[in-house]
Amino acid sequence: MVRFASCSIAFLLLASSAARAQDAPPADAEAPPAASPENLEATQQAREHFMAGVEHFSAHRYRDAIRSFSLAAQIVPSADLWFNIARAHEELSEYEEAIEHYQRYLRDRVDPPDRAELERHITLLEQRAQAEREARRTQPTTGTLRLSANRDGADIELDGESAGQAPWAEPREVAPGRHGLVVTREGYIPFRSEVSVEAGVPTAAYADLSPETRYRAIQADRIFTWIAWGLGVAALGTSVGLGVEAASRQANLPDAREWAAYSDGLLGAAIGLGVVGLILYFVEGRSVGTERITVSDEDAASTRVRGP
Repeated sequence: MVRFASCSIAFLLLASSAARAQDAPPADAEAPPAASPENLEATQQAREHFMAGVEHFSAHRYRDAIRSFSLAAQIVPSADLWFNIARAHEELSEYEEAIEHYQRYLRDRVDPPDRAELERHITLLEQRAQAEREARRTQPTTGTLRLSANRDGADIELDGESAGQAPWAEPREVAPGRHGLVVTREGYIPFRSEVSVEAGVPTAAYADLSPETRYRAIQADRIFTWIAWGLGVAALGTSVGLGVEAASRQANLPDAREWAAYSDGLLGAAIGLGVVGLILYFVEGRSVGTERITVSDEDAASTRVRGP
Protein backbone atom coordinates (compact mmCIF):
# COMPACT_ATOMS: atom_id res chain seq x y z
CA MET A 1 0.00 0.00 0.00
CA VAL A 2 2.15 2.80 -1.32
CA ARG A 3 -0.21 5.27 -2.90
CA PHE A 4 -1.00 8.58 -1.24
CA ALA A 5 -4.29 10.49 -1.63
CA SER A 6 -3.14 14.01 -2.30
CA CYS A 7 -6.15 15.63 -3.98
CA SER A 8 -8.66 15.67 -1.15
CA ILE A 9 -9.28 19.37 -0.88
CA ALA A 10 -9.30 19.91 -4.63
CA PHE A 11 -11.74 17.02 -5.02
CA LEU A 12 -14.02 18.50 -2.39
CA LEU A 13 -13.96 21.88 -4.04
CA LEU A 14 -14.78 20.37 -7.45
CA ALA A 15 -17.53 18.21 -6.01
CA SER A 16 -19.01 21.21 -4.26
CA SER A 17 -18.94 23.21 -7.52
CA ALA A 18 -20.56 20.35 -9.45
CA ALA A 19 -23.26 20.00 -6.88
CA ARG A 20 -23.98 23.70 -7.04
CA ALA A 21 -24.14 23.50 -10.88
CA GLN A 22 -26.60 20.60 -10.82
CA ASP A 23 -28.82 22.32 -8.32
CA ALA A 24 -28.64 25.68 -10.09
CA PRO A 25 -32.04 27.27 -10.81
CA PRO A 26 -33.17 28.37 -14.28
CA ALA A 27 -31.60 31.46 -15.75
CA ASP A 28 -34.70 33.57 -15.09
CA ALA A 29 -34.72 32.53 -11.44
CA GLU A 30 -33.38 34.76 -8.79
CA ALA A 31 -29.61 34.37 -8.38
CA PRO A 32 -28.53 32.54 -5.19
CA PRO A 33 -26.54 34.44 -2.66
CA ALA A 34 -22.78 34.38 -3.12
CA ALA A 35 -20.66 32.15 -0.93
CA SER A 36 -20.02 33.77 2.40
CA PRO A 37 -16.48 34.99 3.20
CA GLU A 38 -16.47 32.70 6.25
CA ASN A 39 -16.87 29.57 4.05
CA LEU A 40 -14.15 30.69 1.67
CA GLU A 41 -11.81 31.43 4.56
CA ALA A 42 -12.47 28.01 6.14
CA THR A 43 -11.84 26.28 2.80
CA GLN A 44 -8.58 28.16 2.41
CA GLN A 45 -7.49 27.17 5.91
CA ALA A 46 -8.33 23.53 5.18
CA ARG A 47 -6.29 23.66 1.99
CA GLU A 48 -3.31 25.18 3.84
CA HIS A 49 -3.43 22.41 6.46
CA PHE A 50 -3.71 19.79 3.73
CA MET A 51 -0.71 21.14 1.80
CA ALA A 52 1.28 21.33 5.03
CA GLY A 53 0.41 17.70 5.71
CA VAL A 54 1.61 16.67 2.24
CA GLU A 55 4.89 18.53 2.82
CA HIS A 56 5.40 16.89 6.23
CA PHE A 57 4.65 13.46 4.82
CA SER A 58 7.13 13.90 1.98
CA ALA A 59 9.79 14.94 4.53
CA HIS A 60 8.98 11.85 6.66
CA ARG A 61 7.65 14.02 9.49
CA TYR A 62 4.70 11.69 9.94
CA ARG A 63 3.57 12.97 13.33
CA ASP A 64 3.33 16.51 11.95
CA ALA A 65 1.56 15.20 8.87
CA ILE A 66 -1.11 13.53 11.04
CA ARG A 67 -1.65 16.79 12.90
CA SER A 68 -2.04 18.83 9.70
CA PHE A 69 -4.37 16.33 8.02
CA SER A 70 -6.49 16.15 11.18
CA LEU A 71 -6.84 19.94 11.26
CA ALA A 72 -7.92 19.92 7.63
CA ALA A 73 -10.48 17.16 8.37
CA GLN A 74 -11.95 19.20 11.20
CA ILE A 75 -12.75 21.96 8.71
CA VAL A 76 -13.64 19.92 5.60
CA PRO A 77 -14.10 16.20 6.40
CA SER A 78 -12.90 13.93 3.60
CA ALA A 79 -12.45 10.19 3.12
CA ASP A 80 -9.12 10.84 1.42
CA LEU A 81 -7.90 12.64 4.53
CA TRP A 82 -8.67 9.51 6.59
CA PHE A 83 -6.61 7.55 4.07
CA ASN A 84 -3.69 9.95 4.36
CA ILE A 85 -3.82 9.88 8.17
CA ALA A 86 -3.86 6.09 8.04
CA ARG A 87 -0.77 6.08 5.80
CA ALA A 88 1.11 8.30 8.28
CA HIS A 89 0.17 6.06 11.21
CA GLU A 90 1.33 3.02 9.26
CA GLU A 91 4.71 4.64 8.63
CA LEU A 92 5.00 5.10 12.40
CA SER A 93 4.14 1.39 12.90
CA GLU A 94 0.96 2.43 14.73
CA TYR A 95 -1.06 -0.32 13.14
CA GLU A 96 -4.24 -0.08 15.21
CA GLU A 97 -4.63 3.64 14.46
CA ALA A 98 -3.89 2.97 10.79
CA ILE A 99 -6.58 0.26 10.65
CA GLU A 100 -9.12 2.60 12.25
CA HIS A 101 -8.56 5.35 9.65
CA TYR A 102 -8.46 2.93 6.71
CA GLN A 103 -11.85 1.63 7.81
CA ARG A 104 -13.16 5.20 8.09
CA TYR A 105 -11.94 5.77 4.53
CA LEU A 106 -13.87 2.70 3.28
CA ARG A 107 -16.93 3.83 5.19
CA ASP A 108 -16.99 7.42 3.91
CA ARG A 109 -15.69 6.92 0.36
CA VAL A 110 -18.44 6.22 -2.18
CA ASP A 111 -17.58 3.02 -4.09
CA PRO A 112 -13.82 3.09 -3.47
CA PRO A 113 -12.05 1.44 -6.43
CA ASP A 114 -9.40 -0.04 -4.15
CA ARG A 115 -11.75 -1.65 -1.60
CA ALA A 116 -10.61 -5.25 -2.17
CA GLU A 117 -6.93 -4.33 -2.10
CA LEU A 118 -7.34 -2.17 0.99
CA GLU A 119 -9.31 -4.86 2.84
CA ARG A 120 -6.48 -7.32 2.23
CA HIS A 121 -4.03 -4.70 3.48
CA ILE A 122 -6.11 -4.13 6.63
CA THR A 123 -6.02 -7.89 7.30
CA LEU A 124 -2.24 -7.78 7.07
CA LEU A 125 -2.08 -4.83 9.46
CA GLU A 126 -4.35 -6.66 11.92
CA GLN A 127 -1.90 -9.55 11.92
CA ARG A 128 0.98 -7.17 12.60
CA ALA A 129 -0.94 -5.47 15.40
CA GLN A 130 -1.73 -8.84 16.97
CA ALA A 131 1.94 -9.83 16.78
CA GLU A 132 2.93 -6.60 18.54
CA ARG A 133 0.40 -7.20 21.30
CA GLU A 134 1.80 -10.70 21.81
CA ALA A 135 5.35 -9.33 21.90
CA ARG A 136 4.41 -6.75 24.54
CA ARG A 137 2.87 -9.45 26.71
CA THR A 138 6.00 -11.62 26.55
CA GLN A 139 8.50 -8.79 26.79
CA PRO A 140 10.62 -8.97 29.99
CA THR A 141 9.93 -6.30 32.59
CA THR A 142 13.07 -6.76 34.70
CA GLY A 143 16.81 -7.04 34.15
CA THR A 144 19.45 -9.11 35.94
CA LEU A 145 22.39 -7.76 37.91
CA ARG A 146 25.49 -9.70 38.94
CA LEU A 147 27.78 -8.02 41.48
CA SER A 148 31.28 -8.86 42.69
CA ALA A 149 34.15 -7.04 44.39
CA ASN A 150 37.89 -7.37 44.78
CA ARG A 151 37.33 -8.13 48.49
CA ASP A 152 34.94 -10.89 49.43
CA GLY A 153 32.61 -10.21 52.34
CA ALA A 154 32.14 -6.52 51.54
CA ASP A 155 28.70 -5.19 52.51
CA ILE A 156 26.45 -4.13 49.63
CA GLU A 157 23.72 -1.48 49.58
CA LEU A 158 21.46 -1.17 46.54
CA ASP A 159 19.26 1.92 46.37
CA GLY A 160 19.88 2.56 50.07
CA GLU A 161 18.85 -0.95 51.21
CA SER A 162 21.06 -3.78 52.41
CA ALA A 163 21.66 -6.34 49.65
CA GLY A 164 23.94 -8.89 51.30
CA GLN A 165 27.67 -9.27 50.78
CA ALA A 166 29.93 -9.54 47.76
CA PRO A 167 30.05 -11.57 45.67
CA TRP A 168 26.46 -12.47 44.94
CA ALA A 169 26.13 -16.21 44.39
CA GLU A 170 23.50 -15.69 41.67
CA PRO A 171 22.38 -12.73 39.55
CA ARG A 172 19.42 -10.84 40.97
CA GLU A 173 16.39 -9.47 39.16
CA VAL A 174 16.05 -5.70 39.45
CA ALA A 175 13.80 -3.11 37.88
CA PRO A 176 15.08 -1.34 34.74
CA GLY A 177 16.72 2.04 35.31
CA ARG A 178 19.62 3.50 37.27
CA HIS A 179 20.38 2.13 40.72
CA GLY A 180 22.64 3.54 43.44
CA LEU A 181 25.35 1.13 44.58
CA VAL A 182 27.45 1.36 47.75
CA VAL A 183 30.02 -1.30 48.73
CA THR A 184 31.78 -0.98 52.09
CA ARG A 185 34.29 -2.95 54.15
CA GLU A 186 36.21 -2.02 57.26
CA GLY A 187 39.63 -0.68 56.38
CA TYR A 188 38.63 0.30 52.83
CA ILE A 189 37.33 3.44 51.18
CA PRO A 190 33.57 3.04 50.45
CA PHE A 191 32.85 2.33 46.79
CA ARG A 192 29.96 4.43 45.43
CA SER A 193 28.56 4.27 41.92
CA GLU A 194 25.44 4.00 39.76
CA VAL A 195 24.61 1.01 37.62
CA SER A 196 22.18 1.11 34.68
CA VAL A 197 19.97 -1.95 34.10
CA GLU A 198 17.87 -2.64 31.00
CA ALA A 199 14.91 -4.98 30.82
CA GLY A 200 15.89 -8.44 29.62
CA VAL A 201 19.61 -7.56 29.54
CA PRO A 202 22.13 -9.13 31.98
CA THR A 203 24.33 -6.52 33.66
CA ALA A 204 27.53 -7.09 35.67
CA ALA A 205 29.01 -4.66 38.21
CA TYR A 206 32.44 -4.85 39.86
CA ALA A 207 33.44 -2.87 42.95
CA ASP A 208 37.16 -2.12 43.22
CA LEU A 209 37.79 -1.28 46.88
CA SER A 210 40.91 0.73 47.74
CA PRO A 211 42.62 0.34 51.15
CA GLU A 212 41.89 3.16 53.53
CA THR A 213 44.94 5.34 54.35
CA ARG A 214 45.30 6.54 57.93
CA TYR A 215 47.84 8.66 59.75
CA ARG A 216 49.17 8.54 63.30
CA ALA A 217 51.40 10.91 65.27
CA ILE A 218 55.08 10.10 65.72
CA GLN A 219 56.37 10.98 69.19
CA ALA A 220 60.02 11.42 70.18
CA ASP A 221 61.65 9.08 72.67
CA ARG A 222 61.84 10.47 76.26
CA ILE A 223 65.55 9.74 76.72
CA PHE A 224 66.48 12.79 78.80
CA THR A 225 63.33 12.44 80.87
CA TRP A 226 64.32 8.99 82.03
CA ILE A 227 67.95 10.14 82.63
CA ALA A 228 66.79 13.03 84.83
CA TRP A 229 64.41 10.81 86.79
CA GLY A 230 67.09 8.14 87.16
CA LEU A 231 69.56 10.64 88.57
CA GLY A 232 66.85 12.03 90.83
CA VAL A 233 66.13 8.56 92.25
CA ALA A 234 69.85 7.95 92.77
CA ALA A 235 70.20 11.31 94.55
CA LEU A 236 67.17 10.55 96.70
CA GLY A 237 68.57 7.17 97.67
CA THR A 238 71.96 8.65 98.50
CA SER A 239 70.29 11.42 100.52
CA VAL A 240 68.44 8.85 102.61
CA GLY A 241 71.68 6.91 103.19
CA LEU A 242 73.53 10.03 104.31
CA GLY A 243 70.64 10.99 106.57
CA VAL A 244 70.83 7.62 108.27
CA GLU A 245 74.59 8.02 108.69
CA ALA A 246 74.13 11.51 110.18
CA ALA A 247 71.66 10.12 112.71
CA SER A 248 74.16 7.47 113.74
CA ARG A 249 76.81 10.12 114.45
CA GLN A 250 74.79 12.13 116.97
CA ALA A 251 77.53 11.53 119.57
CA ASN A 252 79.95 13.48 117.42
CA LEU A 253 77.88 16.56 116.64
CA PRO A 254 80.18 18.19 114.07
CA ASP A 255 80.36 14.99 112.00
CA ALA A 256 76.58 14.52 112.26
CA ARG A 257 75.95 18.02 110.95
CA GLU A 258 78.31 17.51 108.03
CA TRP A 259 76.60 14.27 106.99
CA ALA A 260 73.18 15.87 107.41
CA ALA A 261 74.27 18.75 105.14
CA TYR A 262 75.28 16.28 102.45
CA SER A 263 71.95 14.53 102.84
CA ASP A 264 69.98 17.76 102.51
CA GLY A 265 71.96 18.78 99.42
CA LEU A 266 71.30 15.50 97.67
CA LEU A 267 67.61 15.65 98.66
CA GLY A 268 67.36 19.08 97.01
CA ALA A 269 69.13 17.72 93.94
CA ALA A 270 66.68 14.79 93.78
CA ILE A 271 63.70 17.17 93.94
CA GLY A 272 65.23 19.39 91.25
CA LEU A 273 65.91 16.42 88.97
CA GLY A 274 62.33 15.26 89.49
CA VAL A 275 61.01 18.63 88.39
CA VAL A 276 63.36 18.70 85.39
CA GLY A 277 62.27 15.20 84.42
CA LEU A 278 58.59 16.23 84.60
CA ILE A 279 59.23 19.17 82.29
CA LEU A 280 61.18 16.98 79.89
CA TYR A 281 58.30 14.46 79.92
CA PHE A 282 55.93 16.96 78.32
CA VAL A 283 58.57 18.54 76.09
CA GLU A 284 59.82 15.26 74.64
CA GLY A 285 56.28 13.86 74.43
CA ARG A 286 55.23 16.29 71.72
CA SER A 287 54.52 14.94 68.20
CA VAL A 288 57.45 15.37 65.84
CA GLY A 289 55.63 14.15 62.69
CA THR A 290 53.00 11.82 61.23
CA GLU A 291 53.21 8.28 59.96
CA ARG A 292 51.10 6.85 57.12
CA ILE A 293 49.33 3.59 57.90
CA THR A 294 47.66 1.44 55.23
CA VAL A 295 45.04 -0.87 56.65
CA SER A 296 45.13 -4.26 54.95
CA ASP A 297 43.66 -7.68 55.43
CA GLU A 298 46.82 -8.74 57.26
CA ASP A 299 46.42 -5.91 59.77
CA ALA A 300 42.79 -6.88 60.36
CA ALA A 301 43.77 -10.52 60.85
CA SER A 302 46.37 -9.59 63.45
CA THR A 303 43.77 -7.83 65.58
CA ARG A 304 41.13 -10.54 65.25
CA VAL A 305 40.52 -12.53 68.42
CA ARG A 306 41.03 -16.23 67.88
CA GLY A 307 39.70 -19.05 69.99
CA PRO A 308 41.71 -21.98 71.35
